[in-house]
Amino acid sequence: MKIVCSDCRYVGNAVELKKGSRRKEIALWCCLFLPGLFYTLWRQSTDGKYMGCPQCSGTRFRTLKRREWKEFERTGALPS
Repeated sequence: MKIVCSDCRYVGNAVELKKGSRRKEIALWCCLFLPGLFYTLWRQSTDGKYMGCPQCSGTRFRTLKRREWKEFERTGALPS
């Protein structure tokens, strides 16, 4: 899906990002087995994922229609 990020003005493809923190996941695995397992399962589930901007990880973006994307590819500027 092609997007325009409202926060950093990125124009391109959205990516699937994971909620939570990798550091927290590792700490839970090292200290406690069961919470680490639940946290990892939550991050891997569909509830722990979201579509976002690859540069700023923001969720405030607008999807581009095919016509807008083709115009951007041709001119290098978004149509107003």
